[in-house]
Amino acid sequence: MAYSARRYPKARSKNVPAKEPRAVRNWSNYQQAVFQDIVHGEGNTQVDSYAGTGKSTTIVEGFYHVPLSRQPSLMCAFAKDIKTELERKAPDGVKVATIHSLGYQAARQAFPKIKIDDRNEKLYGFIRAERGDDPETFDVRESLSKCVSLAKGYLIDQYQEIDELIDRHDIDTCNESREGFITSVIKVLKGCQQDIHRMDFDDMIWFPNVHRLPLEKYGMVFIDEAQDLNKAQIEIALRSAGTNGRIISVGDERQAIYHFRGADSNAIQNIVNRLNSKRLTLSVTYRCAKSIVALAQQYVPGLEASPSAEEGLVAELPDSEIDERVRPGDFILSRTNAPLIRRCLNLLKANIPANIQGKDLSKNMNSLIRRSQATSVSNFLGWLEGYESVELERLTKAKRKTDIFSDKTDCLRTLCEGTESLDDVKSNIKKLFNDGDDRTDRVILSTTHKAKGLERDRVFMLSDTYRPGVNVEEDNLIYVAYTRAKRELYLVKSK
Repeated sequence: MAYSARRYPKARSKNVPAKEPRAVRNWSNYQQAVFQDIVHGEGNTQVDSYAGTGKSTTIVEGFYHVPLSRQPSLMCAFAKDIKTELERKAPDGVKVATIHSLGYQAARQAFPKIKIDDRNEKLYGFIRAERGDDPETFDVRESLSKCVSLAKGYLIDQYQEIDELIDRHDIDTCNESREGFITSVIKVLKGCQQDIHRMDFDDMIWFPNVHRLPLEKYGMVFIDEAQDLNKAQIEIALRSAGTNGRIISVGDERQAIYHFRGADSNAIQNIVNRLNSKRLTLSVTYRCAKSIVALAQQYVPGLEASPSAEEGLVAELPDSEIDERVRPGDFILSRTNAPLIRRCLNLLKANIPANIQGKDLSKNMNSLIRRSQATSVSNFLGWLEGYESVELERLTKAKRKTDIFSDKTDCLRTLCEGTESLDDVKSNIKKLFNDGDDRTDRVILSTTHKAKGLERDRVFMLSDTYRPGVNVEEDNLIYVAYTRAKRELYLVKSK
């Protein structure tokens, strides 16, 4: 290699996981360019890492090339499990931390007596002050909690901003006046900010921003999965770099599909613009077979198959044949949830173990059933029709998206088919929605959103549910769905 690769000593602290040996690989030219930039580069860098291109492996090797002048350095991990994995592989001189833990550290420094509120008593205390504690207010209290949580991630607290957030995330105001609901959200946010004695999970990334708390500084900051971060997380990560520190952000803007969860849909480009970052690329995927890569190139032309990849299989499949072909361990992917329900019921009837990823959706649907106060399936469907009509009219008038809302109501109609009572509907919800995407003893049915970050040898994609060419995020969903498949991808057609 044209540069010096330094090996740091292994950590011995009992509080640090046992270190794994440094990987020995034949690094690609793209990967070596990243290492060269870490050693000799100036300014900030965005590494565009496409699906399955060895992002984590490259980052870990990159740790070993951080110059001593930029120690200590920081790796901002997207989630706790990723943090634990990277921590086992990182050399001394590199701190691996979730962004939430960085925020927590800053809050503890500023407010030494602050305590962790892992039961959300602080948040729900302020919500109960607004809505009481009666059973009939349970659903609106849950909606207020969701709205406050998202507002903290977006760093917003103004009426119009929250009004738009409610529609963007299909938050049910539970028959309350919109003005009253938003006013309560603002009051709860203010109460949470003023209470500096307790801190819940959302406060960990919110407090450092709203209180402008100082953060520990590092000579080099790596940011993992940059496309999935919300505004509060991005601010903490960027502010962790010292005055002359460098930021290496890593991610794939074509996998930006978490806008519905509060992620900044333009996170990578916004970071690049803000930091004037140069861009490097990891484009060789070690996950997908050549035929799958060729298909995905429609959306990401720069994606390359590994020279050693097998040819694999991409084939169209009539919807009528999917039950005969699918087997435990496979994925069935859809853009929306509703088409998965009938499919999952059919598999269960055929004694094929299966479940749908979407526990959060099941809670939302049960909430609507309770809210309707219906006593029969027919009464509930009548109520649902009226409720849907009013909401769609309001959303259309406000020029806001209706997709999430329509998917939820379509799910409920499908769940009602062939049932004799609402208890049957609730039973179906409980039976079908059971998160556990790591299971290989069953067929996993999932929206693309839920399947991101996962992979299977065989993927069945309900092609008719996707909307190519509508906008970038819709195309991103297709690209992510394609690249969950390692060996075989079946494009299921209804006709």
